[in-house]
Amino acid sequence: RKMATSSSYDFSRNRDQLIKDAFVEAGILDPNDTLGSDEGEFGAVQLNRMIKWWQADGKRLWAVRKSYLFLEKDTNTYSLGPSGDHWTESFVSTQIKTAASSSATSIDIDSSTGMTAADYILIELDDGTLHTTTISSVTDSDTVAIASGVADAAAVDNYVYTYTSKAQRPLRINSAVLHDKSADIDTQMFKIAREEYWNRPTKSTDSRPAEYYFDPQLTNSKVSIFGEPDTVQDYIIAICDFPIDDMDAAANDFSFPQEWIEPLTYNLAYRLAVAYRAPQEKIAFLRSLANETKYVADSWDEEKAPLQMRPDAGWLYAS
Repeated sequence: RKMATSSSYDFSRNRDQLIKDAFVEAGILDPNDTLGSDEGEFGAVQLNRMIKWWQADGKRLWAVRKSYLFLEKDTNTYSLGPSGDHWTESFVSTQIKTAASSSATSIDIDSSTGMTAADYILIELDDGTLHTTTISSVTDSDTVAIASGVADAAAVDNYVYTYTSKAQRPLRINSAVLHDKSADIDTQMFKIAREEYWNRPTKSTDSRPAEYYFDPQLTNSKVSIFGEPDTVQDYIIAICDFPIDDMDAAANDFSFPQEWIEPLTYNLAYRLAVAYRAPQEKIAFLRSLANETKYVADSWDEEKAPLQMRPDAGWLYAS
């Protein structure tokens, strides 16, 4: 007999629902009572403080995402964030279809699919630089109007990149590769320390970027690359830890997967029990549940991949 299961997998709690659950678990609020505005406001502050602190754990696989940094000629330091350089989580790539002359404000490209007015547009110019502006309008399937005319001519098959919004400030870069657009090949880049980067005698050597130094900063992070790009066709693909969304409004959904509902609830309940001076026995009980549920979620939220060890072939066959 087929079981009468729900075939539903979308259980969730929004911000104020979870705050109420936490107040109930802390023994401060009766389940049948309504969450008051003062309690809701205090709970939201505690919740956001907790979530932002958890960012330091660095174990959020669902907050690890791929982003793209477009490179500029003779530039070795870039700002990554909402007001930084050309840094995004998704983009459209195409090529020049009809050569554009200097100062042109209308560009013929292979395809305008995925582009819209106000998108950023980056155009490879014949002088080896990148012309950056925005799209004024998408004229048709292969033509876009741009806000400022190109600073130099752009030949047929020069690359064009467009994107809608800049990525958030990354908390850190876990790994990065340089993508060779013409060959469609990724080459691993190596992370180096601040001191190692700044001790390099010259940082303006024209070459394919091979190393990077990451500086988290505040509004925008900074990344400095060793080897200034010799072509603006290429770009860096970075795997980053990103911030967890703020919980600003009562109906906000969490940017956490479902398995984190329990640790969110019990860790917030523990904080509320301490703040509202609940009995010590209750505080100790909630602290135990908070630690246990977060430990389970943390343990689950780790990349499970086998450790691979390969012997050095030279050592194996040495006489």
